[in-house]
Amino acid sequence: MSQAKVDRYKKEKKNRTRDMKIQKVKKVLLVFIIALALGALIGIPLGKAIYKYEKKKAEEHATISSLHYSEWFDQYWADNYSDFFVGNTYTNEEIPEVDTAEEADTSAEADTSTEDASDGAEAVEGEPVTDPSVE
Repeated sequence: MSQAKVDRYKKEKKNRTRDMKIQKVKKVLLVFIIALALGALIGIPLGKAIYKYEKKKAEEHATISSLHYSEWFDQYWADNYSDFFVGNTYTNEEIPEVDTAEEADTSAEADTSTEDASDGAEAVEGEPVTDPSVE
């Protein structure tokens, strides 16, 4: 062998353990990066799907505590049913038929109720006038 080949062989033999350690570290890092990328490609969509499924299942079987039920029911009642009792939200089919003679009688009573108030305050139509000092 030539002297250059002998020198190169000695140099390679001298640094062989260090080079093998570097190659092992590179190999481990490469495997780790590939595993991380595969895990992200598979795990993220799978994790999202599982999360959505569990959330949907939890919403189907959701319970409400007794403390929050009262607030929820009051809001639900106000949103859906309170208009039936206010009296101002009738549709054309729901308006009761009233004779014109009855309307004249009620308007005459309303006019006299405002004249009967002795303190000068006007009475609200449909509410009886009471004296707060008499109980």
